[in-house]
Amino acid sequence: MKKIILFLSVSLFTLSLMAQTSFRDITYKEALAAAKAEKKQVFIDFYTSWCGPCKMMTNNVFPMKNVGDYLNAKFVCIKIDAEKGEGPELAKRYQVKAYPTFIAITPDEKILMTKVGGAMDGNAFIGSIDRLIDPDKTPERMQQRYESGERTADLISAYAGMKMEEVYKNRQPDMTKKDEAFKMVQDYFDGLKDQERRAEENLFIYTTYTESPADAIARYMITNRDKFAPAVQDKIMNRIGELYKMEVLNYLTARVPFDQQKYNVVKKGVMDLGLNKDEYYTTAFRFIESYGAGDMDAFMTLCEKEYDQLNDDYKSSLMYSFADVFASADETVKKRAAKFIRRSFLDMDATMIMFVAQQLMQLEGKGH
Repeated sequence: MKKIILFLSVSLFTLSLMAQTSFRDITYKEALAAAKAEKKQVFIDFYTSWCGPCKMMTNNVFPMKNVGDYLNAKFVCIKIDAEKGEGPELAKRYQVKAYPTFIAITPDEKILMTKVGGAMDGNAFIGSIDRLIDPDKTPERMQQRYESGERTADLISAYAGMKMEEVYKNRQPDMTKKDEAFKMVQDYFDGLKDQERRAEENLFIYTTYTESPADAIARYMITNRDKFAPAVQDKIMNRIGELYKMEVLNYLTARVPFDQQKYNVVKKGVMDLGLNKDEYYTTAFRFIESYGAGDMDAFMTLCEKEYDQLNDDYKSSLMYSFADVFASADETVKKRAAKFIRRSFLDMDATMIMFVAQQLMQLEGKGH
């Protein structure tokens, strides 16, 4: 039995490595030679040891299977510390001024793209790179293709993805770009036949352009979840789970007004789809229903008694939203909420304390 367990552990570890972006431990010149021999391009991640977003990319994005599959197929990937070894000279040559910066070059050192800054979402990251290196996906070319009537998954995914990237280009988000992207995808979805809607090439519709289980496209996905192409069924179920998790979180943290009828639909969806495994949502449901009853004194009592029973994701999210949740409470309850936060500081890390302190200031009338 021990040998079987060891074999499975090694197998799973090997699979996880295969799913990751393969950054090779070679020099810049060796990468150029390898790319030429393998008929690939070179992808360079310029980073520094102190760069937080660089670490986020390393820990969260590059290990994703879809990211690894995309980058490994097209590039010889290397990491270059911009402050050590050959890094400073190469960073100067490629005019790297912020971190992380990603450069794609040909084996003869022609620059294909430069991308500054990381991304939280793997699909968005590789979509951005794909648009930058493909001359058929420049903004002008995609607009031309779209206006000429082309409606392919490749174009819609890239063109809508570009608009989504433009939403947060400036300090003030431009939500009109988001509206344009979602409308483009909805129009494309409406023009597809049932079998086309469930094809692997159209997975992006569901993973990127659904925000709630109540969305029209999300309802289609949920209703037809067992009919999708086998290659994407797990991803479809994961997305359905993510949507319900976020919807429950919205109620728990008072991001949406409590509506008994709509909440009942969400709770029924969670239960009917078998998403409440290991009682993941059970305590959260008690909290939401207590809050929805409108008795903030009773809700505060529930927090004091059962907060630690919430799953870790919801515990931190509720604490980050404490001031909003208790915004309509009377001063006596707000004081109890403030004391609860102060007692909880001992169990928080430094980053969480910084954010939760802002909630405390609002509850005590010191924040604006």
